[in-house]
Amino acid sequence: MPQIPSAFIPATAHATYLCRIAAYTAVAISLVWLGYFIWSKEWELAASLIILAVTTLPCWILAMRGLFFRSLLLAQIACLLYVFFFCYRYDISNHLFQRTTHLYIPVIALIGYISYQQTKSKVQIAIILTSLLLFILFSSNARFLSINNITAHQFQALGAWMNPLLATTLFVGVIVAMHTDFSKRKTSVKAIQNALYNDQFILLYQPVVNLQGRVTGAEALIRWNHPSSGLISPAVFIPDAQEAGIMPLIGEWVISQAFKDLLHWQESAETRDLTVSINITTDHFMQPDFVRKLLHQARMNNVSCHQVRLELTESVFVSEPHIVAAKMDELAAAGFRFALDDFGTGFSSLSTLRKLPLNQIKIDRSFVTGASINNKGVVIARNIARMGTELGLEVVAEGIETPYQWTMMKEFGCTVFQGFLFSRPISSTDFTDLVASNSLNGVE
Repeated sequence: MPQIPSAFIPATAHATYLCRIAAYTAVAISLVWLGYFIWSKEWELAASLIILAVTTLPCWILAMRGLFFRSLLLAQIACLLYVFFFCYRYDISNHLFQRTTHLYIPVIALIGYISYQQTKSKVQIAIILTSLLLFILFSSNARFLSINNITAHQFQALGAWMNPLLATTLFVGVIVAMHTDFSKRKTSVKAIQNALYNDQFILLYQPVVNLQGRVTGAEALIRWNHPSSGLISPAVFIPDAQEAGIMPLIGEWVISQAFKDLLHWQESAETRDLTVSINITTDHFMQPDFVRKLLHQARMNNVSCHQVRLELTESVFVSEPHIVAAKMDELAAAGFRFALDDFGTGFSSLSTLRKLPLNQIKIDRSFVTGASINNKGVVIARNIARMGTELGLEVVAEGIETPYQWTMMKEFGCTVFQGFLFSRPISSTDFTDLVASNSLNGVE
């Protein structure tokens, strides 16, 4: 199996690694303080740390299940509440020592900022702003943020040196991690740009079949043919390309190449009437000149628009649906067809879908897999298929891997199918040979 270079590892992997390092460091610091509190017989303080540990157990459970960002969010809230309580109840500035526990708050805010770069969340913004506000208030020694008790605690003598040292070390460590992550992203983006300019991207085609198992078209799927790592999945490089703003350029290349292949298919009677489906990302579709450029490419390549299906995900309709609808109407008038990809995984409403010129919905492979596992999955997949049929749309079942899944999705009302049962993604040449040889006949 090809090895993916570290620069091309998805950003979520780097963030997950950072979360783990931060968690292990926090545990180490807590254990040091717990040992000191027990040694100095500060039982109330020791108990507070144990309570914090118990409170963060759900965070560890979520992290073990792979929900790292949700885990981090809960851990931030727990730690911020603990620091607030500790500063209010115990670490109070007095005539001997200044408060120092609040120095950990900027670290919580900085980790929150890194998390927000990966997963946008209003809760995360609230945590960051609350952290900064509390840090300012605690630094100003606001009286209402502490109880009326100025008795010096024994731990404050150690904390006066230990907390600034550890908080500064943590803060610098997080900054170094951010710099490392930024450098990897920069390297990845540069490599993606080089791949685009050096023709390292290729298109593979996965056949789409009808009820009889005959090929009616194909979905164009981009791959990065890396010189040393082989074929790299778009799931690896598209997130960085989108963040860097170069996904529209890649999308234009995909459209251009797909049109060229479609034109080549016109030379054979077996492939002359086939359609091609092209995935369009939200940032590409929302470009002001998307419609103009697409129509221009269709004219330049002498492509019949009714043989091109543009696949959009439900995320396209989240913002500015009126603009999306206007663009779709203009392209539909020119002959383009539209499919809603991964239907059921997003948040678009049925009232919105009814107003759009959609021709097809694609049931996400997760629902197809779920339907072959338990009854709940069956109910979900059947209802999604029925919903599409009642809307007058062609229903496609993705991820068909077994004859049982194919038969089942037929019974649910699907009329178009795609998956490894019929063919893996293959080159344009292999695709035309596959159609010409009728190797898909008799699959059932």
